[in-house]
Amino acid sequence: MAGPVEVLSMHPHALDTPPRTPYKGFDSLNSGKESPRKVIGKFPTDSSLGDVFYDPSPTSVSSPRPRDDSNQEIMPEDPFDSQHNRILFDAIDALQSFGAGDLSIPQLIIVGGQSSGKSSLLQSLTGIPFPVDSGCCTRFPTRIVSRRTEPDSDDSFRITIDPVDVPGLDPASDNIKNYECSGKILTKERFAKISSEFMGLRTGLGEDRKNFVAEVLKIELSGPHRSYFSILDLPGTFQNASAVNETDQVKVEAMVKEYMNNEDNIVICVIDAPTDFDRQEILRLAKKPIKQNRFVGVFTKCDMVQHEPEATTWTLLIMLTLSQIVSIATGNSTHSLGRLPGGWFLVRNRADKDPDSFDLSAAEKKLFSKSPWNSVSQSRLGSTAAKSYLGTLLSSKIRDCFPTLRSTIQHNLEERQHEKTMLGEPRTSHAARQQFVVATVRKYEEMAQTALDRPGFLDHSMELRREVSRLNAEFDKFMRARGGTWEFEDAEVDPRVLLDERLALETQARAEEKQLPSRVRNVNKTKLDASLDKAFPGLSQVQDTRNLMGAIQEKLALYQGSLLDGIINPDIYPDMYREQVKKWGHIANIHLARVAQAVNRCTASILNDVCPAESDTSTLSRELTTLLEASWKESMQRTEDLCKSQCEMETKCVRLQSTGPRFGDEIHGWRILRFYEGFTNACVDCDPGHLDLPKCFESVHPSLGKNMVLDVHDVLKVYYKLSLDAFIRTINNTVIESFISGQDGPVLGLNTNRILSLSEDEMKIVGGENENTARRRKELEHDIEKLQGALTIVDRATRQTSALERN
Repeated sequence: MAGPVEVLSMHPHALDTPPRTPYKGFDSLNSGKESPRKVIGKFPTDSSLGDVFYDPSPTSVSSPRPRDDSNQEIMPEDPFDSQHNRILFDAIDALQSFGAGDLSIPQLIIVGGQSSGKSSLLQSLTGIPFPVDSGCCTRFPTRIVSRRTEPDSDDSFRITIDPVDVPGLDPASDNIKNYECSGKILTKERFAKISSEFMGLRTGLGEDRKNFVAEVLKIELSGPHRSYFSILDLPGTFQNASAVNETDQVKVEAMVKEYMNNEDNIVICVIDAPTDFDRQEILRLAKKPIKQNRFVGVFTKCDMVQHEPEATTWTLLIMLTLSQIVSIATGNSTHSLGRLPGGWFLVRNRADKDPDSFDLSAAEKKLFSKSPWNSVSQSRLGSTAAKSYLGTLLSSKIRDCFPTLRSTIQHNLEERQHEKTMLGEPRTSHAARQQFVVATVRKYEEMAQTALDRPGFLDHSMELRREVSRLNAEFDKFMRARGGTWEFEDAEVDPRVLLDERLALETQARAEEKQLPSRVRNVNKTKLDASLDKAFPGLSQVQDTRNLMGAIQEKLALYQGSLLDGIINPDIYPDMYREQVKKWGHIANIHLARVAQAVNRCTASILNDVCPAESDTSTLSRELTTLLEASWKESMQRTEDLCKSQCEMETKCVRLQSTGPRFGDEIHGWRILRFYEGFTNACVDCDPGHLDLPKCFESVHPSLGKNMVLDVHDVLKVYYKLSLDAFIRTINNTVIESFISGQDGPVLGLNTNRILSLSEDEMKIVGGENENTARRRKELEHDIEKLQGALTIVDRATRQTSALERN
């Protein structure tokens, strides 16, 4: 059950406490004889990682030697005995300490509540005797890295501090970056100095107290008889915060959850067996499901469950606890974390009463040979089995992740190098500012020209030519379907083709002695997509042909008043034409506005790509956007004037003119068709061989009222058709094109010439560097240095492993 955090106390008489010399059995990571190292304090029965310090006597530290006992248990094969795995292990260890960014690096982390026996388990795994009274290492994460050196080499230790950012926890001292402590002897005073001076701990109650920090204390142990191993110990969770600030409990839990929730971490969950499984505080923090392939459960203090007081009720409770532990250890529990493949590990702890010569491996073997422990798989019994399993698991994770590390590092490096390039060199002079801005604008120019000339080579949001082509096509469709005031009869009919069809039908009718059927006139309104009606609001209304014929009759009655009968007043043609095209100016202006909006979107997207508005180039982006907007406004004014003049040439014309033969040819075709239809209709009721000339005259002569209406309709129709083609072509190919592709327009108006013409004062505003940019450049330089170093580590390991595979 979790207990209070223990606060470091350094009373003068504490140094007078007789030191104990712990015995390291072969069960630990570094099995061997009795260690010459001396530890102040009792052996761990709580969860703290403890201190790594020794009696100030000049006793050298040495890795334990293998026992000569012929009956000793054979250590399972060390997965890091492979040179290939050792290379990867060293590379991963270097990357963890290098601080190379968010890399998917697997690591073993050990978590648990206070009094859970974490320290004892760590002692068994690492060979380090961790005392518990001082509680120093419970205040910050501690990574222990053990590696084997050449035979006959000296044992050594090295302590460094790796900066780590964990939300909610204050950073340690500023002077930790270059801190290093190494040698053969690590005294209590030297270790206490790390906590007090370098880690910045100020234990106790009060706002000025700092009981926990996020930085990782790294202890590297090297020796000829050590094994390759790496584990990260986290501060134990607790409920009673009487010796620390109340907020510390939340901060520690947040840090533990941060590490547990990291998918790359292998979580070793330590729980003391005597405490009810469901009441374990650490399980509450594991509410977010943890994948079973990265969760390892360990029961400590299994020997304490065996203790049976005299009370019968307590004996029954012990039996229930034993049954639950065994079911969890065998993977048969109903609890979600009690059904792990292979089950949980069971270990025994060292106790205060155990003598210096205590053999933990033998004690575990004796304990777990009894019922009910012996029903658990041997692969889950004892510290040696746990150490072997964790080493194999770590080795496997390292091999699996290593191939993806390089691509991740390379990607992160390229991103930061690109961002640094975008920031440019420090800009302290006019020339430097000018060079930086010109380089950015050149990139914009290249992309803008590509957007105009080569559709399909940029992101969809930058495809200006494609977007303008779409808008031009929609303008064309709307103009042809809704551009006129009236709908013409047979607007899309070729009169000569129609005449040939009628002659063929007449020949057929005569052969069959039938009457020629009447011609069906096409007066239907052209169908159009509803989205275009919305794009050009209020301009979709078109009157039908019947209304057109009525309007022509009214105009003829007006204009014929000053002329003789049978003569058409030519003033009716421009009048009717102006009425027919009166919507053109409004439609063209809407089209220009739609194109202008597309230009704004595309140029903003291009500029944001070369000069992001939400990054450290925000000032430059804002100033370049201002220049671009100025070009847009100037060009928009010119284009609006041009568009207006082109529209007024049509909507205010006083005479209709056509220099090409097309108008005359089509009018001639329609008049022949009208003559044929009138003549045919006049002959319908005539006797064979007898022609009624007056009736034929009334049917075909253009001076009569009905025929005058048809002639005005046909002239207006043909001329409108020709003018519409020319108008659409002028607006799209001249007005719109000059707007989007003009050298001083809204797209290409932002160019190097424009930048070079700026004064020094203007350049200070456009290309000046703010504090955020300078700070970001330093951050990027630091990140790039780290990532380049990480890349060097990975490449070196790759070369070394490849050489081994070739050999």
